[in-house]
Amino acid sequence: MDKSQLLTLFIDKEMEADVVDCLIQFDGVSGFTVSTCFGFSRESVHLNKAEQVAGGRHMLKVEVIHSSEHAQGMLQALKALNGRNAIRYTITPVFDEGHIVQKTL
Repeated sequence: MDKSQLLTLFIDKEMEADVVDCLIQFDGVSGFTVSTCFGFSRESVHLNKAEQVAGGRHMLKVEVIHSSEHAQGMLQALKALNGRNAIRYTITPVFDEGHIVQKTL
């Protein structure tokens, strides 16, 4: 039985449309979340001058809950995208998931 996993991507804002188009094509993905974040790194070579002064850069975090059988396919499809910087990712297990619904009286 396949396990649920959480794929987390850290991408440049300029890649948002391409990443959304890439992920939405997978049947095993019913939806995902995109949120803004500010990333810090010791590798300042990827930062422009303003980002170097700020100490980091604005990025987007994309979170996708998926069946483990779809992970490699998504990563391969994402590799084909061209962006200014590499896409950083993590995959973590999901131990439980569901919806919390308020009871009606």
